Amino acid sequence: METNPFRAPPPERRRKGSAGPTTGPGNPVHHWIAERVAGRRWILRAPVLLVLAWIGWGYLTDPGATSIFSGITLAFHEMGHAAFSWLGNRILTTAGGTIFQVGVPIAAGVYLAVKQRDPFGAAVCAFWLGTALVEAGHYAADARAQALQLVSPFGSVDVDSHDWTVLLMKFGKLSKDREIGAFLVGVGRAVTVGSMLAGAWILRIMASTTKSSR
Repeated sequence: METNPFRAPPPERRRKGSAGPTTGPGNPVHHWIAERVAGRRWILRAPVLLVLAWIGWGYLTDPGATSIFSGITLAFHEMGHAAFSWLGNRILTTAGGTIFQVGVPIAAGVYLAVKQRDPFGAAVCAFWLGTALVEAGHYAADARAQALQLVSPFGSVDVDSHDWTVLLMKFGKLSKDREIGAFLVGVGRAVTVGSMLAGAWILRIMASTTKSSR
């Protein structure tokens, strides 16, 4: 039987899993998460996500919002000052508070994701990071006004105790305190929202993995 040379060849069949939504089973991140959440119950973690959503709404709408993460963040902030004080450099000691405030949630998230194989726990740490960035932004925006009430376990609090006043004066950016603060708040809110969306996606994968294993 002769073939028609002008006839278009039949379309090639797609290989299973070669195409599809970026969040679908064919996605390597989806596969990485699915391996780690297999056998875990999403229903036990769903209330945590609801609490995070409630807390997150406060950080998105109320400039003075605080949460259970605030006390933890403050503790690590002060630990950062103490840790860097051993270097004998005032600027590093001052910056150490914010470095720990932001760095510890990141380190905790990486540890949970890599060592504990807990993507949802890492998403919670990302949420914590978002709140820490928002609070750092409010602190930075207060560098000139110094209206915030400061606390410190290392002695009395005076004008020179405001971290961001010291840092921004050192680098000649004190007049930009509100812009820098607004930037940090914006990034923090974006991280907060992104972490909640990631947490919801992880729970969805966890639920589908549980169903498929029955």
